[in-house]
Amino acid sequence: MIGLRNRGPIFVIAPPLDRIALVRAHLLRHVDWAQNIRIAAPESVRQALTMLKAPTGEIETRFPEFSARRRISRGQKLGLIAIAMGAALGALLPATVFLVLGSFVVGLSCVLTGIARLAGAQATRDAVDSDPCDISAVDEDSALPTYTVLVPLYKEAQIVRGLLAALERIDYPRERLEIKFLVEQEDVETRLAFAGLVQPHMEVLVVPLGEPRTKPRALSYGLFTARGEFLTIYDAEDRPEPLQLRKAVAAFSNAPENLACLQASLCIDNAGDSFFTRQFAIEYAALFDQIIPWFSMEAWPFPLGGSSNHFRRSALIAVGGWDPYNVTEDADLGLRLARFGFTSAALASTTFEEAPVTWRAWYAQRARWYKGWLQTCFVHLREPSRLWRDLGPRRAIPIGAMIAGSLLTLAIHPFFFVMLYGYALGLWSVPLPGGLLADMIVSLSALAVLAGYGGTAISSWSAAHRRGFRPRLLDLAGIPLYWLCASAAFYRAVWDFAVRPHHWHKTEHGTARRRQNIEESGTDDLDTV
Repeated sequence: MIGLRNRGPIFVIAPPLDRIALVRAHLLRHVDWAQNIRIAAPESVRQALTMLKAPTGEIETRFPEFSARRRISRGQKLGLIAIAMGAALGALLPATVFLVLGSFVVGLSCVLTGIARLAGAQATRDAVDSDPCDISAVDEDSALPTYTVLVPLYKEAQIVRGLLAALERIDYPRERLEIKFLVEQEDVETRLAFAGLVQPHMEVLVVPLGEPRTKPRALSYGLFTARGEFLTIYDAEDRPEPLQLRKAVAAFSNAPENLACLQASLCIDNAGDSFFTRQFAIEYAALFDQIIPWFSMEAWPFPLGGSSNHFRRSALIAVGGWDPYNVTEDADLGLRLARFGFTSAALASTTFEEAPVTWRAWYAQRARWYKGWLQTCFVHLREPSRLWRDLGPRRAIPIGAMIAGSLLTLAIHPFFFVMLYGYALGLWSVPLPGGLLADMIVSLSALAVLAGYGGTAISSWSAAHRRGFRPRLLDLAGIPLYWLCASAAFYRAVWDFAVRPHHWHKTEHGTARRRQNIEESGTDDLDTV
């Protein structure tokens, strides 16, 4: 029943297509009944029910303390006021004291960054070439569980055919695979692009109008309709390794029940397009082939990637799913899973995707990421003592250093960069007393910056070579410039966090000029670029 009218309730019936003519003829013989009955396609009824029942506000209802809808708590507001007052008082200090303290903070963050990068490279030096996923146990299709693939889309009509081709290469029995394309209600063009192309194991799910208009909100609708024991997410431009789902099932079957998520590696396949795509490719190689596997080996929580994370659906539901108000839902979810007692691990499989080609596209995407990291920090630091209890020091310190430490470095790096290089070029003098103290401070600061850049460059070089990507010396020399660009995106993120915290900067896909052609000679030959 969908409503009432003067002559009684209105009912909607959804007969099979081959019975519609019979039902219509029956209603024509009973006109009184026909006035109160509407016929609809079964799919239309099911989608309408999905729109009405999907729990997109589940985080707010079940775990409001983890929702990013509220930017900052009262205690955090007081803390920010105290920090601002401290900074104002600090400005009154002699320039020498201010410079020494600032040099210490920036230098320490740079040194720790370099050490962390080198530690990740060393820890994964031998493990990166090994594949722990023995898929022989899941060779039999009858032994495989149902797997759900969610693909959120918005204004992606131009790459629908390429997306379908990539998903068609997935090696998984179609009767145990359901692929759901999550398309916004007003995005008619993308929905029309699927006309005549959707196979029986695929479905275009319409996400109704509503706020916030974000990827995690769309994913919430997909989760509500999912039937799979396991679930993964792909973006519109993704090209996953064909055996990835089987590898995930094998890894889950050999792991304890509290393993909630497996993160596959993401690899950029249009590195040659521009300065930003080359830096992005190097950055991703270090992150997904070194840092995340290192965190996984140590059983530390880590921010998930926005794609190719494979979940136990039951664990995802247990923690409330995605937060529709967090614009980097992946970073938040990785930390929230850990706080609920679940673990995440790296999956030895690769998904290839494209990086933004232009400054404008890269800047908008990166600003959204950093805004989401800010949201994640404020959400999980509402009760720092509880966070500490949930994770324990062994797990809280690494993830805190990774997220909060990265944001701190982005915030202060440009000032230190300009000061140090300006001094080296003789553009200004440093207000320090002459003699050994001044020389020591300047020298130690320079060494700290070199340690940060050097550790990043060495680990990036190593990671890129393992991927078959040959970075040039010019690429490594461009790391300081890339960090400055990242800081610019961070400042934009701070502004956006203040004025429009839930706005989603959409990344345009399908702009790569030359994506590397990946053809299978065998399904395991895809782990190189």
